Amino acid sequence: MGAIFFYIFIYFVGYYGSNILNMFTVRPLITNRFIAALVPVIGVAMLHGYMIATKPPPASQDITVESALFSYVVMPVVIVTLGAIYFMWNTRRAEEEEAEEAVRKAAEEAEEDDETVSASAEKETEATAEKTESVESENNSDEIEDADKKRKDS
Repeated sequence: MGAIFFYIFIYFVGYYGSNILNMFTVRPLITNRFIAALVPVIGVAMLHGYMIATKPPPASQDITVESALFSYVVMPVVIVTLGAIYFMWNTRRAEEEEAEEAVRKAAEEAEEDDETVSASAEKETEATAEKTESVESENNSDEIEDADKKRKDS
């Protein structure tokens, strides 16, 4: 059980190490941190497997080299790898949902903007019509006054 926690710790060291490396660079070097974090896990697993295979097992444990490799190296690495793939898949799905929601919100905002623009265009048209009517009525009253003056003069 301790081996699984050890490999999980190594995985998180690799994951956050790649995150820190990406922060120090101008352009991110590591685009998939989930898989990149498996590199130190596999490296440590190879060293751990080499140590188990080359050294004799402890005298107090009745265990073979094959079962030790399976229970202390292969099984924890498989579990960590499956966890990394699951979290990578789950994060991508969440990112896709966020992108779809952003597109939907942008479309709604565009529709609202169109409605606002059309409403403001209608208001401008009404205001222009009112101004035109008031100008025409002023012109008509001026024309009427001019006509009245002409009649009086004649």
